[in-house]
Amino acid sequence: MRITSIISEYNPFHEGHKYHMENAKKITNSDYTVVIMSGDFTQRGTPAIIDKYVRTKQALLNGADLVLELPVCFATASAERFAFGAVSILDKLGAVDSLVFGSECGDIDCIKKVADFLTDETPEYKKKLQVYLKQGLSFPKARANALHEIFPDLDKDFLASSNNILGIEYCRALKQFNSSIVPMTIARKDNLYNDEKLAETGKLSSATAIRKVLLEKELPCNTKLSSVSSMDWNQISFAALTDHMPENSLDILKENWGISAPVCNDDFSLLLKYKLLLETRETLVQYLDITSDLADRIYNNLNFYKDFDSFCELLKTKEMTHTRISRSLLHILLDIKKEDYSFFSKVNIENGSVQHGNSNWGQYARILGFRKEASPLLHEIKKHSSIPLISKVSDSVKELDGVALSMLEKDIQAAHIYESVVADKFGQAFKNEFQRQLVIV
Repeated sequence: MRITSIISEYNPFHEGHKYHMENAKKITNSDYTVVIMSGDFTQRGTPAIIDKYVRTKQALLNGADLVLELPVCFATASAERFAFGAVSILDKLGAVDSLVFGSECGDIDCIKKVADFLTDETPEYKKKLQVYLKQGLSFPKARANALHEIFPDLDKDFLASSNNILGIEYCRALKQFNSSIVPMTIARKDNLYNDEKLAETGKLSSATAIRKVLLEKELPCNTKLSSVSSMDWNQISFAALTDHMPENSLDILKENWGISAPVCNDDFSLLLKYKLLLETRETLVQYLDITSDLADRIYNNLNFYKDFDSFCELLKTKEMTHTRISRSLLHILLDIKKEDYSFFSKVNIENGSVQHGNSNWGQYARILGFRKEASPLLHEIKKHSSIPLISKVSDSVKELDGVALSMLEKDIQAAHIYESVVADKFGQAFKNEFQRQLVIV
């Protein structure tokens, strides 16, 4: 049995994701595809536009055989932590042969070369990095500049590209965990990860561009509104996305629109303000990614708080991007602290030296959904996995303890915060995480 894997957010699932899924199966000649997907909150520090169960169904109908949830402590973290958390779970399943990720460069050798270098950073590199950081550059830009000096033949945009960065971190994680999983990459086609405009018809658009159409009603310049004058804005948006999302994925989105979607940052504005009002400068620095400088800016600017997004803009600096700020504020909202992350991802220390093992990090594999035809895959994973497969949360809460239980409790808490906002926004009954059913197609 050949099993390949994909790490994703599918926010929402679009034609580019389908292209990736189909080609991952093709280049690996795999029998099954395991997807590990962010839950209700994403690495950008934002809520997913639609909940994890709907996105799971989109993935299963478009080629995934099994969808697992990436714990929220990793799903909302930096690229390194996001990658290490996801790879840890895939490695511990004991049955996955390959990991296929998208990248802007499409060159696995180049990505592995940089990953190997960053795994064992040289004093020369560290010195160059500090020079750029002291100039006030953000860490990603400082690292890109320092690496360009070390590897002058490397395209300067290489490390400015989001998927290249994640690919490097995936390869670093695989090496540090001494994993047998083979990394492979597929070049992104057409739109890049951060492109905010829909691609021309027949080309692949980014999730960013699709969300912009759905949330901000920003349509392609060639859209003829006169021809759809009888339609409301939602219908116009859906019509504009016909060529950019698989038909079944778009249909699922339509079915849930106005019932459980869309969800955006500003839906959490009041909850965030309430949480911030309970904090002091001293307590703010306990949260993941909150520096003392950022804590001061949050505290000093609280009187100017209007909503989630505008507060991110207010706090943004040359050194800290909007995404970094959003991720930091989300950690406050979800109560994810530095000590939590340290507890969840601590490494072994033996003979006075740090051993980068895989004993912590992912502690379980929570199933969100699977295809009926994938029962041999589930059997294979259960036979080899070194971590429990969770299909029923209520049972797992009773069976897990220590790190695993704490991590799962954070997932449940995050899901309930998301669902509370959904229930209030759309006037729906609250759906308790303990009562949610697996998605089976």
